[in-house]
Amino acid sequence: MTPAVSTRAQQPAPAVFPGKRPFLGINFLVGDIQTGIMPLLAVDLAYSLHWNAGQIGWALGFGNLALLLAQPFGGLLADRLPEKRWTFFGVSVLFTLGCLSLLGHPSPVRVYSAQGLIGVSTALIIPVLSAMAMGLAGKKQFPRVMGLAQGANHAGSVAGALVVGFLARHWDPSAVFLFYGISSFCAGLLAIVIPAGSIDPLLSRESRPDGTVLPLHGFLKTPVLLFLLTVFLFFVANTAMLPLAGEKLANRMPEPPGEVIAWAIVVTQSVMTVFSLLTPRLLKMAGTWKIFSFCLFLLPIRGFFLTVATTQSDILEIQVLDGIATGILSVLLPVLVAEIAKGTGRFNAMIGFLGAMISAGGFLSQIVAGQMTQVAGTDSAFLVLAGISAFAAILGVAGSRTLRLSGSPLEPLSPTEG
Repeated sequence: MTPAVSTRAQQPAPAVFPGKRPFLGINFLVGDIQTGIMPLLAVDLAYSLHWNAGQIGWALGFGNLALLLAQPFGGLLADRLPEKRWTFFGVSVLFTLGCLSLLGHPSPVRVYSAQGLIGVSTALIIPVLSAMAMGLAGKKQFPRVMGLAQGANHAGSVAGALVVGFLARHWDPSAVFLFYGISSFCAGLLAIVIPAGSIDPLLSRESRPDGTVLPLHGFLKTPVLLFLLTVFLFFVANTAMLPLAGEKLANRMPEPPGEVIAWAIVVTQSVMTVFSLLTPRLLKMAGTWKIFSFCLFLLPIRGFFLTVATTQSDILEIQVLDGIATGILSVLLPVLVAEIAKGTGRFNAMIGFLGAMISAGGFLSQIVAGQMTQVAGTDSAFLVLAGISAFAAILGVAGSRTLRLSGSPLEPLSPTEG
């Protein structure tokens, strides 16, 4: 099959691209549904359906497993399908069906089916949105577009949390799942509003103008694997830190620190929103790999400070570091992937692999932190996580140097279909 030739691939990206408003609207709507539904499902299963902790753990674990396994395939699918608008609409419908399956008093079969649908659709959301951003604006404007998209995403998280809090207090708990389903479906409708033909299928996967695509065995070389390993270790160290901080406070205070953790999340999201918008400017000033190294070294510092933290104010102040690093990385990681995958046609596949590393790292983080806390206490767990993050930072610096010195190690070998 002769690869298509992109007529826009060599043209400079416009400052204002078609479909900007619906695209940012999509990011706003999906901001909360990606992460908010799992904790609320756990609460609903416990209090409405009277499931025990073991049953809830298996159900949530099934959803996380579906998410983890689907992410690499989600990235490959996002590369393969040329029509991104309708692909995202299909993803949004899958998520909506999963939410609707949780209404009322669902049977275990419905719960597990819903978790499978939600896990698979969530795995597709990020690579498809990244493909849409690249295809709409091109690589030159990609950092700025991702900054705006992540700012809208974090703002949507805050707004969604407020709506969910209101619904949970004044309505039946299952109304929350209806809200998530409606939000997802509306996001899919907004995707269709984006003008047809405005998303270049070759630009969206970082392919050459002639459509040449690098085979996977030529793409997953040592520099790329080092980058993925760095991200994996970073999230092994990062994911459990906030829950551990709450556990540490719970052991030192007469009441559970739920309000403190809630405020910590608000602080983090607020700082993330600001730094997501600032990141494109920071990247122009200092460069992508230097900012990446900065974020990596923030995490061991945060882990050490959490070790010595003893008060509520300490936790809130330390969460500023979390907001800075996470806000920057939400924009920076897709930009780094775009640099690594330049000209290979594997941009969205790489986004899928990256998502799998983040999910796997987060899963292992909870296990490591739980075991260390049980054996040696929270402070020792923080020190172990800080040590892992320090190793990730060193590995990240070495890996980034390898990528930069190698120039363009990922050159397409033949015009192969992805």
